[in-house]
Amino acid sequence: MGDILDGGGRDGVIAFSGPATIPHVADAWTRLSAAIAGGGDLIVDVSEISGADLSFVQLLESARASCARQGGTVRLAQPAEGALRDVLERGGFLDGADAERLQFWTHAGVAQ
Repeated sequence: MGDILDGGGRDGVIAFSGPATIPHVADAWTRLSAAIAGGGDLIVDVSEISGADLSFVQLLESARASCARQGGTVRLAQPAEGALRDVLERGGFLDGADAERLQFWTHAGVAQ
């Protein structure tokens, strides 16, 4: 489901590819947990996922909270698009979302 990469500097980068769905969430959790345990900030690249479901969205939300408790941040390398964006919209994650959540998923208000 992708690789954990050295992003240079303080940020670590973890890239996911293929399906980001419940049959694959245990692997994604293992990889995210290892990356978060490394400390610092984490960039998640979801540009190569082919499908997504709510389990992956919930996993990323949990990763954000875990990383924040350790003083770090998680951010997406690019705004959620395609299948991931569809899941966010269908699941109501963007409806009435606070500015921080909206910025995380859509990069709203972030200079590109």
